[in-house]
Amino acid sequence: MTQTRRMAPSGIAIFTALLLQACGSSSSTSSASVRLINATNIQASLDLLSSVSDATSAVLRDSASSCVSIAEGSASLQVNSAGSSTARVSTSTPLTKDVSYSFIAYEVSGTAKLATLTENSSTPTTGTAQWRVLNLATRAGALDVYLTDTGTELSTVGSSTMSLASSTSATSSSLTLVTPGTYRLRVTGSGNIADLSLDLPPVVISNQQVVTMLLTPPAGASLLNGVWVPEKASVTAVRNAKARVRLVAAVSGSSTVAASAGGTVISSGSMVPAVSEYVVVPTGSLSVSVGGVALNTSALTLTAGSAGSLLVFGSPGAATATTKLDNNFAPSSSNSVKLRLLNGLTGTPVGLILNTDFAVLASNVQPGQVSAPALATASTAMRVDVTSALTQQSVYLQSALNLSAGSVYTLFMLGDSASPVGVLRKDR
Repeated sequence: MTQTRRMAPSGIAIFTALLLQACGSSSSTSSASVRLINATNIQASLDLLSSVSDATSAVLRDSASSCVSIAEGSASLQVNSAGSSTARVSTSTPLTKDVSYSFIAYEVSGTAKLATLTENSSTPTTGTAQWRVLNLATRAGALDVYLTDTGTELSTVGSSTMSLASSTSATSSSLTLVTPGTYRLRVTGSGNIADLSLDLPPVVISNQQVVTMLLTPPAGASLLNGVWVPEKASVTAVRNAKARVRLVAAVSGSSTVAASAGGTVISSGSMVPAVSEYVVVPTGSLSVSVGGVALNTSALTLTAGSAGSLLVFGSPGAATATTKLDNNFAPSSSNSVKLRLLNGLTGTPVGLILNTDFAVLASNVQPGQVSAPALATASTAMRVDVTSALTQQSVYLQSALNLSAGSVYTLFMLGDSASPVGVLRKDR
């Protein structure tokens, strides 16, 4: 009978799957041992094929398959949606006899990827264990990883346990010795403990165990998911059930705007116009009030793992609240920045045009809308201006902005259209 192993929840949805069999050396002296881990966001079940023949099938999301033997040498591997003949992702990879491999299927911006984890480490000496991080969230930027006692506050920790540099390809840390015990694992943005991307419930590292923590990007592109992978043993998938949201208080006049999500305060009462910092919140119901009067927010939703802007705009007596998904993936080019425009103006409806160094990045962005992120070459003296699509007059101008390469920015135009206020924020 299959058994399920659970860890105590801490605001994170947890899914566990016990392997049908442990993965060890192949029974054949000329074969390798292979399993598939389904760490995708949208593929409920996957098949792994070797040379277009089934190797293992119907591997459920957040689980690992049993191990199969595949002949040593160059192997052509293919991952399909279960029952489909169309490849989601394929690879040609050398396999060594008597070596165990985990192939991890995951996604980046909806595109299927396949990573390889070799599970043939030497057994640590008694009284010790080893662990490492395999970062598959290639657009998450530089990260700090903390492995601490379960009750430790990050504000009391002098430095991270390990740091992961920004990279456009999957990267792995070295195996690191650790004393067996119960730990809390957290991942933050580099140098910023407030930028909490993943917070695991207590994890147990056993005597002489070798374990890998996989970091994977969720569909919403902001926070991180993870898979706890002891070598040749059961895996535990951890999906982030929270979201990161900020309040964009753009109501005209002098009202205050307050907001919360699932009981977590986003802002207790911002004077307008204002843009709060991101706050990590549950994905439950949103509450918004303007001048102490509650708005109807029944239609508002937050996507687990995402970053979003909660825009509240309009006149104090007729304000509207809406959520905008923030695409905070790093730019695809290392010498570029991503910039978008959010039009939160009230009064006379005016479409806005965003320009950088006299080139149009976004045109006719209507009130209550945000433009798609656009690339611009990073500069220490960039000219950024916003003009009215109606009058062609400038409503915002900065002629020497220092916008750093690899970063994402949002320019918010807030307040009354007769006297707009521009707020530029670095989102990552």
